[in-house]
Amino acid sequence: MLFIKSKINKIIKFSFYFLILLIVFIFYELISLDTSYINKSAFSVDVNNVRNPQVKKIVRNIDNRLGQFYFKISKKKQKEFYEVDLNKYNNLPDEIIVKPKLNNLTLTNGKNTNNEKNWKRSHGNHSSNKFSNLKKINKNNISLLDLAWTHSFEKKGNIPGNPIYFNGTIFLSSTDKSLVALNAINGEKKWEYKTEGKAARRGLMIHGEKNPKIYFCDLKNLIALDAKNGNPIKKFGKNGKIKLKKHCQITPVIVDDKIIIGTFEPSVETYDLNSGKLLWRFYLKEKNNKFFRYGGKRYDYSGGNPWGGISADLDRKILYVSTGNAGQFYEGTTRPGNNKYSNSIVAIDIDKKKLLWEFQEIEHDIWNYDIASPPILTSIKKNGKIIDVVVVPTKFGNTLVLDRLTGNNVFEYIKKKVPLSEVPGEKTSFYQKVFSLPEPFSNQYFKEDDITNISKESYNFVKDKIKGANFGLFSPNSVDKKNIIYKGGAQWMGASIDNNNSIMYLTSNDIPSLIWLEKNKSKRYYEYSMKSEFLVDHLGYPGSKPPWGRLSSIDLSSGKKIWEVPFGEYEELTKLGISKTGTYNFGGVTGTAGGLLFATGTLDNKIRAFDSSNGKEVWDYKMSFSGSTPPTIFEYLEEQYVIVVSTGSVTLKSTYPKISKYGNKIYAFKLMKK
Repeated sequence: MLFIKSKINKIIKFSFYFLILLIVFIFYELISLDTSYINKSAFSVDVNNVRNPQVKKIVRNIDNRLGQFYFKISKKKQKEFYEVDLNKYNNLPDEIIVKPKLNNLTLTNGKNTNNEKNWKRSHGNHSSNKFSNLKKINKNNISLLDLAWTHSFEKKGNIPGNPIYFNGTIFLSSTDKSLVALNAINGEKKWEYKTEGKAARRGLMIHGEKNPKIYFCDLKNLIALDAKNGNPIKKFGKNGKIKLKKHCQITPVIVDDKIIIGTFEPSVETYDLNSGKLLWRFYLKEKNNKFFRYGGKRYDYSGGNPWGGISADLDRKILYVSTGNAGQFYEGTTRPGNNKYSNSIVAIDIDKKKLLWEFQEIEHDIWNYDIASPPILTSIKKNGKIIDVVVVPTKFGNTLVLDRLTGNNVFEYIKKKVPLSEVPGEKTSFYQKVFSLPEPFSNQYFKEDDITNISKESYNFVKDKIKGANFGLFSPNSVDKKNIIYKGGAQWMGASIDNNNSIMYLTSNDIPSLIWLEKNKSKRYYEYSMKSEFLVDHLGYPGSKPPWGRLSSIDLSSGKKIWEVPFGEYEELTKLGISKTGTYNFGGVTGTAGGLLFATGTLDNKIRAFDSSNGKEVWDYKMSFSGSTPPTIFEYLEEQYVIVVSTGSVTLKSTYPKISKYGNKIYAFKLMKK
């Protein structure tokens, strides 16, 4: 009996100590101390600080259950969650006109430049304008453009990062986990550097003339290599690597002696260019302390990541960041408010280490309209003056044109009152911004008149399919009905802008989709599951009127479209006498001073050249796989080259698995002698 009692006491004692250790361990995991932030407390206690995924799951589950219990017994919290101030909403005006502030414009400093012989950063340069001044290949000799060489990787896989070029060498990610250098003359591999994660997913850059170095992220690390041989720069971080707190997939920028990246925390991180030492971080969130809990759950403003790209004004030392939407992206019941810094352009003064301005396109986004493309720094003519601006084409089909120093929109827009959500706890914004200039380059909301017209059978099939569905300008999502939106606009490939005339060229998509919410039956952290499917006809073609893919030209000074043409072709539809419809596309366009636009990424696997003055197609080449990055333009040994990566797209493959496949090709084109 004494033996059993002793055993029980030992078990109780052990359990007690184990519980204490577990509590200490969990508390340790919850705590974060980081003095590098310039706009966030160094000390925090948060579920998101937990590093161990299993511990995080346990802590979140406990936290969620305690929150649900507190919510059930608190009438005040239930009222806060369920009630919307309808009296306030109904008494607001339907529209608020926001006029541009034209008395405080930033006059140009004349520092905008197009690319010349080299292509030293993905998207061309620190301004991300993706335009080449080269014109040896032009409208008069485009018929002589032909294949110079190809390079094939052993494995097939997606490469979305725009290749760079410097002094005879092309640098890009491989289809596997590595960065490679290719000979510009023949495409032969010079060197390869193996990485821990996917290398340079959204791009890379080269810095320095005499001893050039390559800088990029492999998701998990910021890496510096010797451009000549691919060896790590040992003085940078730990043998050429800096282990990152959160993932980074975008191209860095270098301002003076600082290298800057954006991470999925989300944050902007600044490092010493020589040593790799972390200098400071800017947190791309603003926590709403009013809502510590919402609907029994912890206030959860996740997302807002700078995954599309960053650019820098090197003369003024200002960083410009595009941010994604807050998660979950189809419902926001745990993140009331506008979710500041998401769906935004953010400008940060690097020298002063402070926010300069921020402009949010979509407030409290529940449609997945994040800003996916990098900001482009250029100039336009306004009121007879040349002013410096930031230009960003968006997934909603808008082109944001913002003053470089103030962030003010240089065109008038309207804040329009939009429908409220009927989902319990979903506090959608009362207003959303509507821009008439620059003119939208893609469809912004679905209308019944948009139903496909390629055949009577297609029209009837789609019309029957959308019976009972919601659609319209910023129509909120529902658990009872499907909502029709366009998945398209401008993606991460961005646009090409000629700084000499302020004309923008871009590829875009117009693909209708059905989205809806489903109540979670299990006790998960989120109240609803997000569901979506493309709206297609009985043959699998998009359910809206063509074009489904476009190439557009816009005068940024006037805001008017110059021309637009379908981009991509379904040959089987053309044979039936249907005009070119365009296709879903994820490649991008690069312009040149030769009066040409080189564009790729369509389902028909072609790279095309267009006359930039009118959009007329003047050349094409059928590749093995669809183009996956914007073309890179450079000159070597007096010859101009066009490089395009042909590896297929993650999005195209997941959407059209029978048509689009992953590939392994790099194509180089140059003029052939007569």
